[in-house]
Amino acid sequence: MLLLLLALTGAPPQTDCKPQFAPLETGTHSGASSLNYWRKEEAGEWGGEGWLGWTGRSGDTLRPVRLVVRDRPKDRGDDEDEVSVDSPPDVRFAVRCIPNLRAGRIRTTSINEESLKPNLPLKVSLGSRRYELRLQSTREDLYDAQVVLSYGQQTQVLYSARGFADEPHFDIVWTGDLDRDGKLDLIVNLEAKYSWHPYRLLLSSKAVGTELVGQAAIFETGD
Repeated sequence: MLLLLLALTGAPPQTDCKPQFAPLETGTHSGASSLNYWRKEEAGEWGGEGWLGWTGRSGDTLRPVRLVVRDRPKDRGDDEDEVSVDSPPDVRFAVRCIPNLRAGRIRTTSINEESLKPNLPLKVSLGSRRYELRLQSTREDLYDAQVVLSYGQQTQVLYSARGFADEPHFDIVWTGDLDRDGKLDLIVNLEAKYSWHPYRLLLSSKAVGTELVGQAAIFETGD
């Protein structure tokens, strides 16, 4: 009965694993093959069982998936070590070892793949709850930029440039309710440096104190 329950919920076989997040469309590819690949040091631990994945589309379901990671053949001996996901499942995102996530129906909003613009709020509706994401800055160079999430009178700074910007990007990758508590969850890629991409999974169930969301897992990659 326990083994059947683990299979149905997509729970990992071990209890001491670290939270992992795999945004499976972040890789690159070359030549005729469309199979994405990543640096081995970044995605080499993705393989195996225990993953839950979702497509990022409406009517979405969080379902068990398996990621088969293989070393990518090198063209030259001094090339970087790279890996690919062999026969990738039909999901955009996958997570592992996040205890409050389980298989089943989830909610995805219509706000996805949006780049925030200075002082132009992005409004997100989740059922009767109304949220707002705003990129605040008083400078054209965005050196003082902050990304702020708000719900009613409650606000939270999700990211601050802290006096530095080099072609920054402030991308809202996905919005919805992944942990099924009726509150907004996010995937964001917020960074003051153009070449660095920290994909952060932010869950309402991970919020502490006055926060609206807290970080559940992160995947970082560079150009």
